[in-house]
Amino acid sequence: MNTKDLAYFNRLIKLKNFSQVAAEFGVTQPTITTAIKRLETEFATKLFLRDRVHHDLTITASGEQLAVHATEILRRLDLAHQEINRLTQRRTVLGLPPIIENHYFPRVAAHLQAQGMLENIETIEGGSIWLRNALRDGQVDLALLGSTEPLAYQTLVAEEFDRKPFNIFVSARHPLAKRKRIYFSELRHEKFVLFNNSFIHDTAFNQLARRNHFRPDVVFRARDTHIIMNLVAENVGVTYLTGLVDQRRSDVVRLDLLDDEQPEFISSIAYLTSHVLTPTQAQVLAVLRGTLEE
Repeated sequence: MNTKDLAYFNRLIKLKNFSQVAAEFGVTQPTITTAIKRLETEFATKLFLRDRVHHDLTITASGEQLAVHATEILRRLDLAHQEINRLTQRRTVLGLPPIIENHYFPRVAAHLQAQGMLENIETIEGGSIWLRNALRDGQVDLALLGSTEPLAYQTLVAEEFDRKPFNIFVSARHPLAKRKRIYFSELRHEKFVLFNNSFIHDTAFNQLARRNHFRPDVVFRARDTHIIMNLVAENVGVTYLTGLVDQRRSDVVRLDLLDDEQPEFISSIAYLTSHVLTPTQAQVLAVLRGTLEE
């Protein structure tokens, strides 16, 4: 089977127009028609029904089923191209959530620099949930991920190296700033400034909100810790962040949570089970382990 035929098929499902698919791939319309006929012969079934009067194109049940597999096959093929291409390079793409990056990466970078490896590191920043997908899609080679439960995926190797509690942060001008500890239920009437849902913080926060039976008033979501803390300092709202946050500000106060069985922020080194590490990437992994698990 020609994988190009699957690529044509995949786009035809989306565009439902032979001419548009041909133009997108820079081929003739008969090329697309022939590719679809090859697939229909391969699977001994009709994949599309064409209404030549109204120029409509309808995908059959067989076409719908093939589409599920075609999408996965093409994704896996693209991943193979990326991984094999990187095997010839000395570069390592490392995924880092912002808080983990600020807290742990300086130590890691110092060890990488001492071994002459730092210049070959490319970092990509994002929330842990987004980075988990980036690992799966081959955009990053290794990642440091946050989670509320130990990571357990068949496709992912995860090595836990730290656990920290979550905290509430309020403006120094907020009445709660006089407290040192608080129950989450006491925040039911507060306004919140939070990370967006690509961060594991959102998962942990929602767990506590459901457990305490209230719908929080979230007035703003962001991807940047500094923006969130600046908004908290201005008393726009309170926030919920891991205790890893470097809190040296006089205008923001950290409060411990008194709740029983509250979520923890678990930090792990992660990479794909199927990914063959280059010698350089294996060295980077060894530095991560040596620095973070000590």
